[in-house]
Amino acid sequence: MTTTRHIVIPTPTNETRLHLYLAWGCPFCHRVLTALKLTGLTEHVSTTWVRNIKGEAGWEIAPGDDPLFGELFLNGVYQQLEPDVEPVPSVPLLVDLSSKTLLSTSSSQMTRFFSRGMNGAYVIKRDLCPVELTEEIDSMNAWLHTNINRAVYQVGFANEQADYEAKVIKLFLSLDELEARLTVSPYLLGNKLTESDLYLLATLVRFDSVYYPLFRCSVRRISDYVALSGYLARLQSINEIAGTYDHTLIREHYFCSAMHVNGEIRDLNPSRIIPMMAISLKNG
Repeated sequence: MTTTRHIVIPTPTNETRLHLYLAWGCPFCHRVLTALKLTGLTEHVSTTWVRNIKGEAGWEIAPGDDPLFGELFLNGVYQQLEPDVEPVPSVPLLVDLSSKTLLSTSSSQMTRFFSRGMNGAYVIKRDLCPVELTEEIDSMNAWLHTNINRAVYQVGFANEQADYEAKVIKLFLSLDELEARLTVSPYLLGNKLTESDLYLLATLVRFDSVYYPLFRCSVRRISDYVALSGYLARLQSINEIAGTYDHTLIREHYFCSAMHVNGEIRDLNPSRIIPMMAISLKNG
């Protein structure tokens, strides 16, 4: 887990050339990408996809895919952008190609930036953060980030039995709370899809195939929850959301990558074996 930097993102001008560095496996990139797709702003932002398997040296970039400096590692991009700052190379990363400026490393800040039409610079197709719901959305986003999005990592990276059990119990109590909420509401904040649903979507998509087996979030699967599984299917049926994730790439990333945890490299799956799932049998 990495430290994010919140910098004031300026309103785009005719000279601005926004560019995102993203990873298919990363749930925090997923929320940003989904906001971009749902608002219809993809034509205004170019993208570099880092290599799917993250090695000990960090995120790699395929030759020719870095439009800023031609770097082969994300670490090099950070060093070039801010040579006087100790880099914590993470995705998502938002930059301005025209000025070669780092704009943000915060997925929550980027999600809000796109949800609001890049500070109102563009008309958006779907309002994910209505002004009248902003306070509720901010509160729900913060709760999800702490109790769901980050919680699965805290469970997965626990080093002691007692610590693991305390964290996994807290996680599933939070999931139970969401199950109750979604039993009476189609979305987290009522009848309208908002930013908050994107926060939850990214974790739910990865839960049964990755967090359940690899991170030992093994009390229940999302498929065991009636309301949560129905909610996930409802989100996945939205056209703009359907292309924002790839189960094969997600599983390959988690089961074959080195994990960087507070400056320590952790290897959760030394064999690099990706376990089969029921869908694998159906596909022959």
